[in-house]
Amino acid sequence: MKKNFPYCFSCGWAGLLLFFASTAVLFSQATNQPTASHASSQFQIKLDAGAIVSLRQMHDHNGTEFVAQGRRLGDAFIKYRQGKGDWQSVNTATLADAGTFSSSTDGTEHNATYQITNGQSATLILQMRFNIQERAILWTLNLKNASDQPVEIGDLAVPLPVSRGGGQRGGAGGQRGGRSPVILKHSFISGHGSFLFWMRSDSAAPFLTLIPTKNTKLEYWDNQGGFDGGGRGYSVYIHSAAAGTTAKERGTNWRQPNTSLTLAPKGQHGDAESYAFKFCFVDDYDGVRQVLVDEGKIDVQVVPGMTVPANLFAEFSLRTKQKIKSVEAEFPKKTKIESLGAKGDAHLFKVHFSKLGENRLTVHYGKNQQMFLEFFSTEPLETLIKKRGAFLARSQHRDPSKWYNGLITDWNMDAQKLISPDDYAPIPRARVYAVTCDDPGLGKPAFLAAKNAEYPVQSEVEALDYYIEHFVWGGLQRTAEEKYAYGIYGIPNWKTNRDSSDPGRNGQLHIWREYDYPHIIQMYLGMYRLAKNYPEIKTTMAAKEYLQRAYGTANAFFTIPHEVWNGWSPWGTGFYNEVVIVDLIAELQASNMNDEAGTLRKFWERKVKNFVNDEQDLFRSEYAFDSTGFESTHAFAKYALQHADQPGETNSGIPLANAQRFMETQITANIFCRGWLEPAYYYLGSDYRGGAGNAYVLTYMSQMGGWSVLDYSLNFATNPAPYLRLGYASYLSAWALMNTGTSESNYGYWYPGQLNDGGAGGGFEPAPYGQTWLGQPHHRGSWYFSS
Repeated sequence: MKKNFPYCFSCGWAGLLLFFASTAVLFSQATNQPTASHASSQFQIKLDAGAIVSLRQMHDHNGTEFVAQGRRLGDAFIKYRQGKGDWQSVNTATLADAGTFSSSTDGTEHNATYQITNGQSATLILQMRFNIQERAILWTLNLKNASDQPVEIGDLAVPLPVSRGGGQRGGAGGQRGGRSPVILKHSFISGHGSFLFWMRSDSAAPFLTLIPTKNTKLEYWDNQGGFDGGGRGYSVYIHSAAAGTTAKERGTNWRQPNTSLTLAPKGQHGDAESYAFKFCFVDDYDGVRQVLVDEGKIDVQVVPGMTVPANLFAEFSLRTKQKIKSVEAEFPKKTKIESLGAKGDAHLFKVHFSKLGENRLTVHYGKNQQMFLEFFSTEPLETLIKKRGAFLARSQHRDPSKWYNGLITDWNMDAQKLISPDDYAPIPRARVYAVTCDDPGLGKPAFLAAKNAEYPVQSEVEALDYYIEHFVWGGLQRTAEEKYAYGIYGIPNWKTNRDSSDPGRNGQLHIWREYDYPHIIQMYLGMYRLAKNYPEIKTTMAAKEYLQRAYGTANAFFTIPHEVWNGWSPWGTGFYNEVVIVDLIAELQASNMNDEAGTLRKFWERKVKNFVNDEQDLFRSEYAFDSTGFESTHAFAKYALQHADQPGETNSGIPLANAQRFMETQITANIFCRGWLEPAYYYLGSDYRGGAGNAYVLTYMSQMGGWSVLDYSLNFATNPAPYLRLGYASYLSAWALMNTGTSESNYGYWYPGQLNDGGAGGGFEPAPYGQTWLGQPHHRGSWYFSS
């Protein structure tokens, strides 16, 4: 049968013809027939032109669809060459209407075959095979050299277009109003120990797991354009030498080997290679862990986390049926590894790092297999906290001629420069608010005040008072004498808004962004605690005046934004730092400000009831899907349980059953978008946003939401140990973003130099290279701005 074959365009050869074996049965685009191995198979799939276009669990009452609409699971992306010429590219996704595809009569085996030529003769034969079993799908890739010359495979990648939508139903697990749950990826790309799994945001079964089998390993990943935009999306690499070369040219800090494969000429030993993956369904996290062990992988547990202060040690467990041959340190002279023996399949180790920064341990196991554990060593926590405080205090503008006099702002660690509203490159103009306001601008003084309430330093307190006097009061914040007293100005900055010709909410009354208020509440409350507990430290105001401003800002938080613009409401979204309102109420009560305490208590309890008694979308924020609220949601749940009505009571309006249900719902949602099984310091304990670990990890919610996990383990969990481990790992995780050190380490792992000692990145980028959401290029690692 002769067809008009499509062309596959590459960087070197235009028009690689693809030929297909004439003996196979050719399927058309209309072959979307459900296929399963037999009646007892867990898998309900549809195939089209050799790839899976629908994947569900049989009898799943939620109808969860794991393949993104309009996408194909079962394609490959290859870069290859003969000799030292340019790499040639093949993407089977562009060839779906021109392959040879066959299925067994019982529907248990499905094959796709592609014969790739150089325009003159055959070069490679690629075969994809799906074997549908009762409890698994085996996915095999076979590569064979069809030429009389060696062929080098520079890249061999498989895209994994798993859906973001959850299925036909919604409304569970913190999803309000029937919103379909989100499906989130969890991944660990680390040699033979690699694995991935996908789960719904309501944490309902099934979880879909994918592991490489036999001797297949994964070494690299990228996210080349989203599925919705027609790109390959998230892809994992078996070989990545070509992609790795490009990444190195872009300055990547990728830390795993990028390998290639050379196939011998046709007919010689080594002219073919096979790779295999296995899909399985499991019910929960423990099911994922057990699959790893059952399939010859390693289930890793770590305490207290993978970001480890240099004055502490870590212990880890490697649970596997394979033999652990050795654990090799990246810096053996600076690392002490001690075997603690084995308990059943679990092999226990203790490690202490003396070298600050990234530390890789290579686990050698089985038959020449290896995986990598990525730790990060920091200075002691107390040192980090104190260095960060000193750094922020000196990152202040003091120029009375500038409208931003007193501003405590960001430091560009890459250029070693204090940024300002007049000089903020390379932050794009659309993100200039990060310099003075919004969460990036307001979180720094809030931290500095909280730090000084515990570790006071006169010069830092003086910097805070200068900030409050010259930048905040009457500038960023409306005074008690102004209408809408204590209102906080939002983007792009208070100067632009106050000087605006627009008297409304887009100008002079741009004081409606609720997220801004808790940072200022925290700052004033910290200054109050400092002034009350350390009278020897000089402050501009008396303790009670700071407390009054904290109250005024909190009252404004609950009232002004909605009054100015009714599109905003404080009741349905969790805002980070608002947990301090509970402490503020207690301080007001202790200071005999009973009316003020009562006002805030009514507001707080209204919000608690709104979350506990009504099913709110726990992932809602300014974005459609976000992890921002999980510090607040636990505070709501904790307060509800402390004040809930016992059966038959109606005192608080919070039934005990509702409080108990909400506690479990919110902690489940928190952990859903948090790394738990992934043993890398930038994943374990980190929160995940919509990028599912592809971008912007180790955010502020790693530690803020980590408090929720830790408090849950200590006070509410029936089985506290797993949550205790995750809580501590979360607390420690984002300290890896701190850029500190000694003279020996040149004062910082990420951005060396004494001027950067005490700096911090606003997030971590795990991808080989790309751009942060603040608009700066990255090369895998910590940002050079904070956020």
